[in-house]
Amino acid sequence: MIRRLNQNDGLRTLLSTSSYLPGVLALNESLKQTGTRHPMVVGISSHLSPDIQAQLVRAGMLVRRMDPSTAIPAELVHGNGHWGYTFDKIQLFELTEFSKLVYVDSDMLVLSNIDELFDKPHMAGVAAGRLEHPDWTRLNGGLMVIVPQVGLASKIFATLPQALAESKASGGSAIGDQDLINAYYPGWSSSAELEICQGYNVFQCHLDAYIENHGYCLPDKDPSSTERRVKIVHFIGPRKPWMNGAVIRQIIRRFKKGKSVKWEHRVFVAYKKLLDQVRSAPLQQT
Repeated sequence: MIRRLNQNDGLRTLLSTSSYLPGVLALNESLKQTGTRHPMVVGISSHLSPDIQAQLVRAGMLVRRMDPSTAIPAELVHGNGHWGYTFDKIQLFELTEFSKLVYVDSDMLVLSNIDELFDKPHMAGVAAGRLEHPDWTRLNGGLMVIVPQVGLASKIFATLPQALAESKASGGSAIGDQDLINAYYPGWSSSAELEICQGYNVFQCHLDAYIENHGYCLPDKDPSSTERRVKIVHFIGPRKPWMNGAVIRQIIRRFKKGKSVKWEHRVFVAYKKLLDQVRSAPLQQT
């Protein structure tokens, strides 16, 4: 998360499990490298250890520890795979110490400055993947502009029965924060002013299609382009680039897919280099 010091607003992320710590460190570094003027502020779940909080502070980040919520049953948190603790994200909607937040998932790589998102309205975001899957019209919770309000998180949590019913009706077996948010904002997909450029949330598996078929480009490929620029790559799925076996899986994918994953592979390699940089950063600052 990034906080503007001259105004009461900020870019934020969430660390809900210790396994995502490398992603938070890499996100922080990618934001620095793209010229942001603001320090990163990380919301961490209450169960995480003081050691993890200390690592974030040593890396130059501000930390806000999230109070535990009783709105989500414990069995849903602990038995919901990698989605469980992401429900803490909803508490960001009540962080009224900030006038506006830009939330960025910790498995995202920022390729270009995104400070302009502070000019977007509440709940601006991306129906990520829609260019490849026209029926994907829901807001993806990886990137959101949020104007916090007292009581808003409680209202979103209250949609849990509805979200569970909708997931069951569509054949789903698990839900996350994104399902509750979409249940609370059912008209989001029909609000054209809220859907921002797809380039702010491009899934890594769609990167080549967006570049080759939909006219998008990486910032360093065409620096003059401002319209269809990939500003953020989102490494979706339970297996992240910093986890064991990621390099082997990517090499196998490149071998099988060849040129069809050329841009995906290029960004993966760049992200791995970034991870290598940040792994030693806390040690250098102790």
